[in-house]
Amino acid sequence: MTIAPEKMTPPQEIRVNPVRDRASWERMRAEAQADPGAFHGGIARREIHWYDPKLDAWIRWNDDEQRWMARSHQDGAKLASPAYGPDYEPWQKAFDDSEAPFYRWFAGGLTNACFNEVDRHVLMGGGEETAFIFEGDRWDQSKNAGRGGPIVSYPVTRKKLLLEVVKAAKVLQNLGLKQGDRIALNLPNIMEQIYYTEAAKRLGVIYTPVFGGFSDKTLSDRIHNAGARVVITSDGGYRNAQIVAYKEIYTDKALDNFVPIETAQAIVEARLTELGVETSLAERIKEAVREAIKSEITVERADVMRAVGLALASDEFRGIDTAYKSQIRTAIALGLVEAPERVDGVVVVRHTRQPDLNWRSRDQWSHELIETATAQIIAAAQEAGHQVSSEADLLAMPDGELVAALWATSKPVPVEAEYPLFFIYTSGSTGKPKGVVHTHGGYVAGVAHTVKVAFDALPGDVIFVVADPGWITGQSYMICATLAARLTGIIIEGSPVFPSAGRYSSIIERYRVNIFKAGVTFLKAIMSDPQNVQDVNHYDMSSLRVATFCAEPCSPSVQQFGMALMTPQYINSYWATEHGGIVWTHFFGNPDYPLQAD
Repeated sequence: MTIAPEKMTPPQEIRVNPVRDRASWERMRAEAQADPGAFHGGIARREIHWYDPKLDAWIRWNDDEQRWMARSHQDGAKLASPAYGPDYEPWQKAFDDSEAPFYRWFAGGLTNACFNEVDRHVLMGGGEETAFIFEGDRWDQSKNAGRGGPIVSYPVTRKKLLLEVVKAAKVLQNLGLKQGDRIALNLPNIMEQIYYTEAAKRLGVIYTPVFGGFSDKTLSDRIHNAGARVVITSDGGYRNAQIVAYKEIYTDKALDNFVPIETAQAIVEARLTELGVETSLAERIKEAVREAIKSEITVERADVMRAVGLALASDEFRGIDTAYKSQIRTAIALGLVEAPERVDGVVVVRHTRQPDLNWRSRDQWSHELIETATAQIIAAAQEAGHQVSSEADLLAMPDGELVAALWATSKPVPVEAEYPLFFIYTSGSTGKPKGVVHTHGGYVAGVAHTVKVAFDALPGDVIFVVADPGWITGQSYMICATLAARLTGIIIEGSPVFPSAGRYSSIIERYRVNIFKAGVTFLKAIMSDPQNVQDVNHYDMSSLRVATFCAEPCSPSVQQFGMALMTPQYINSYWATEHGGIVWTHFFGNPDYPLQAD
């Protein structure tokens, strides 16, 4: 497939990408190598707000006006510009390499990811802007004059997003969660996932997002490895017009069918002690269990019992009464069955409304918790002097007043720049998956900066990222960069190519998408069938300024196909879970680095 003549026009004029030619790239590269703290510090103080304890305010350097801007931490009110010069840094040391290779960025600086992604845009007058457009999985071909459309779709303004995030934050607080506590999220691609994610960021609660397609064992391992006190899930999700029962097939099985290895070993030891098993025999059983489960994080009870059985059948137990061995086996099995509950609770979002849902004592409906939180938010706003009696009253308030009213319940918690934001796990393609930690400071500033370099993104641009929050692309570009850079994001449930490959191009047409990001596998699937190409071309994608790949290396043929099918500015980029954001990319519109598929 070659590029059609009408698609060979050069990229539109560069608006914000600072890497405009080879000279600017070489200059910036030299600056970063010579003084990484000064270079990246310049990005961090420009891209995000920092909390200043002396002023009790959130501050950010404004390049255009060459001055610091400030907002009160008490009510969000605009303050006079702080008397700080252009060289001021809101941290003690931008790049601390005193314990290399364990580097620290922006040491002593305080910030909060949720403030930078949600609150500040409302404070700056963007409350009525659309933060996200949600589109459900189920499709109605009769919509849009027979061109098809989703059965469920709706926009979420920045004011609405802020309100929902504060509700979710109050729910977490009511569950007893505080800064430093941990939660796990296992949800379909629905807005509640965004709300609870941002709520955790707001409170300094550390979260781990788990992809909805993973097994119950994987979810179990990650809940335990992250130390999650609460799991947030859904009654179900829609995928290819079918219901996937998230709670019952993932969360319930993860928590009911598996036991942490530390718990299993402790139960075995305790039961052997209670029975008074002779020391050498007890050690033989404990060693057999340790060896059988040593490479695991959580295990099924049967795995432990299998090891116990092998030990009881060994030479050391020859001559031991069969009834006594049966007593040992039974005592350990009962101990494993009676293992303590692994989490404090499970919050269940009602999405698919399945009847006869299996319910546990640990489960609570999200909508019921939200209803209580909403009443508490309104009461707190009234106590603070705001004349409101309903959610509609809150949303009708001017932007600044809304922030002040909601902050009466929940203000973003200033945390250290290096404070953990979330744990996310590598794919495990080169070994056992490893948990990676990303932080409130450098991570947020970095991904916000990359959308300018790679996509020339400006506030108001519409970005469509085909991803799940359980993968780093979903966290970094579908959520963090979209919100931090004040873009409008598209959130879709289900597959971008169901019921046909034209679904994703229909989305581009209907919402006038400017930036598109998807994995290489996605485009390979389009290439595999000429009918897919026809379905895609049924819709107008001329609004696209740039698209990029993620998730795996891209071959020249796949990139050529993307450039021909969708936009000539279909770039390749490189990064991984460990990086958190793009580290290698084509610079948008840079004439010294012409884009070509090779």
